[in-house]
Amino acid sequence: MKRSLVLWVPSWPVVAAQWHDDVPEARAGDPVAIVHKGVILECSPEALNAGVRTGIKRRDAQMRCPDIVLVAHSAERDRSVFDRVIIGLQDTVPHHTLLSPGMLAFGARGLARFYGDEDRAARALRDAVAKTESSVDVRIGVADDLFSAMMAATHTERARPVRRIEPGASGAFLAGLPIEVLDDSYVVSLLTRLGVSTLGQCAALGEDALRQRFGAVGEKIYHLASGLDHSVVSPQDAPLDVSQLVELPDAHHVVDHVAFSIRVATEGYVNRLSAAGVVCTRVRITVGFDNAQNDTRVWLHPRFFSASELVDRVRWQLEQQARDDPQQHETPPGVVSVLYEALSPEDRDSHEPGLWGQGPDARVHHVFSRVQSLVGAGGVLTAHTQTSRFPGATHVLTTWGEKVVPSQHRGPVPGALPKPFPGTVFSHPRDVLLYDSAGQHITVENATLSHAPARLVLGQRELVLVSWAGPWPVSEQWWDARHARYAHRVQVLDERGIGWLLTSAQGTLWSLEARYD
Repeated sequence: MKRSLVLWVPSWPVVAAQWHDDVPEARAGDPVAIVHKGVILECSPEALNAGVRTGIKRRDAQMRCPDIVLVAHSAERDRSVFDRVIIGLQDTVPHHTLLSPGMLAFGARGLARFYGDEDRAARALRDAVAKTESSVDVRIGVADDLFSAMMAATHTERARPVRRIEPGASGAFLAGLPIEVLDDSYVVSLLTRLGVSTLGQCAALGEDALRQRFGAVGEKIYHLASGLDHSVVSPQDAPLDVSQLVELPDAHHVVDHVAFSIRVATEGYVNRLSAAGVVCTRVRITVGFDNAQNDTRVWLHPRFFSASELVDRVRWQLEQQARDDPQQHETPPGVVSVLYEALSPEDRDSHEPGLWGQGPDARVHHVFSRVQSLVGAGGVLTAHTQTSRFPGATHVLTTWGEKVVPSQHRGPVPGALPKPFPGTVFSHPRDVLLYDSAGQHITVENATLSHAPARLVLGQRELVLVSWAGPWPVSEQWWDARHARYAHRVQVLDERGIGWLLTSAQGTLWSLEARYD
């Protein structure tokens, strides 16, 4: 007999959303629900008290609880946040079996021998989880087999969070449970229509009858309903802890002092990740100050961070914060801690250099990174293009060494400027005049040019036009009076083969926005 112990956190997707830094609106104590494809999957106790139930539509949940916070389901978030719980348990129990995010299984025999008995082992696990987050609700079930332990954990109460099934009593415990606990909708639907409503009635049908009707699935269902589950708990190591908290013995007010104090710990952090076979390409750095305030920023890297580059990011982060808050120049707060968190670490082997080295790109990156360490993050910028309706937003400057953040636009953008984009975008558009061959001023009426463009006057210069296209009406952020913009866009080509991009906001005045080099 191999007894199993199962640890379960009820409504784990809700707990994960409340813990996750990217979902700040899902705070503890507020009604929160997880929604997927318009249906409520999980909800917090506060949402349950307001009448929200799993399986109802999103609109119904908002009608029953107008203040509810709806969070999109994310399997990645559930798994990554639950890793924190597993890491917090590794000092209490080194190996575990992950059944699903929010549920872990352990061999009860070894824990009982180490801690004295099964009840003490359950309390040790609950205390270990409480150290990670004291408010989390933890339920534990202990039984002869894995399925019975799972049912014992999921059918406990908050007032009595540990349920221990005596040896040999798993079948009697399962007999009163509803047939819906079986994870097979077809079998449950058929047995319910046949009048079988509990696991005890299902087991009473006999193994032969269930095997004849459902095959191997029926045999497995009989073993589950009888408390004879043969599933084996396969232990595995705890996931890698990809975070590192560097606490300073004294509060430092000078950036160079902070960089010097964290350098050794940062090198140890990078070496620990490397020894585990991963590298950090995206890191969240949280700087803690002696006034109980924190400054957090996510940094990206085109390859992966070295220890010196992480220290540089801390330095730049502190310098940027000082520039953003000029009042700190008089009495700057002291730095007491630096927290590194590698986000989505990648396999080190995928970043190994090729057979003949990394070539000139690696040398260019090394030189630019060295310049950054001298002049700061904003001293070296690189240009990228993105989709936009106006040329001024097609060119974006990004700090060297950071990955380009994808444009917020997904799919086609109505009225977007077609590629290729202009090579030169004027920071301050110039007022110009547009005439036809007869010298008449050209205006825009009903999205149509009054005459065919023939001459473009730029101050004292006059360009003869040989071709033109447009106008295209462009409207952007019409709902925001401060940032709304409406104009007509026209492209012209002069006799030298140079293209120009003009816009007219009033229909009569023209602005020179960009040049096609």
